[in-house]
Amino acid sequence: MPAAKKFRNTFAPGIGVGALGVDEVIAGLRYGAIRESSLPGEVHGAVAAELARIKRETISPDRALILLLGAMGEVRGRARLQKYAFLADMGLYSKKTRNLFTMYGWKPARFGPHSRILERYVRKAVDGGLVEAFPTHDPNGKKSTGYRLTGRGRERLQELEGAFGKDVALIRGILARFQNDSTEDPLAAHVHGAYPEYVARGTVPGRPENSH
Repeated sequence: MPAAKKFRNTFAPGIGVGALGVDEVIAGLRYGAIRESSLPGEVHGAVAAELARIKRETISPDRALILLLGAMGEVRGRARLQKYAFLADMGLYSKKTRNLFTMYGWKPARFGPHSRILERYVRKAVDGGLVEAFPTHDPNGKKSTGYRLTGRGRERLQELEGAFGKDVALIRGILARFQNDSTEDPLAAHVHGAYPEYVARGTVPGRPENSH
């Protein structure tokens, strides 16, 4: 929560208020009503501390990916990872805004929701040494790719758990029912049934996407 302390307004004469809180100062800076150079040292320090806190405690796509893999241990198959991330996003991160905006920018696709944004964050995490992409096979014996945290990724997870520890438990709660399924069919059927607007026309309900 923003700090409750009020600062005497000696730095923004255009705002007809005698005292401003940190959140009000930040809003003024964002909308151009207050100039950073006009801030007294104490106010500037309070704003910097509040912005650092917001950044530290705000979920982001890269953080959500680490929390997801931390919650599930590993995910076998790109299609399964897409659907896991979709359900976590819809049920947790974008629950209140999903009719307007989602964390990963989901698009309807033939086999259910798909996100190129998620793919980019996965590649970035792999290239950065936080996530390992390992070869595996789907139930039909076709080559596939699995994902799990590396040692560095687990260290990053520990850093995030201070602010987002509850998220790991919530993600497990959303996805645990599908974790031990031998095929992706139950997961796909659930996504198609619960979110038909993210499935392109002509799709066969329950038929999983290619897991490569």
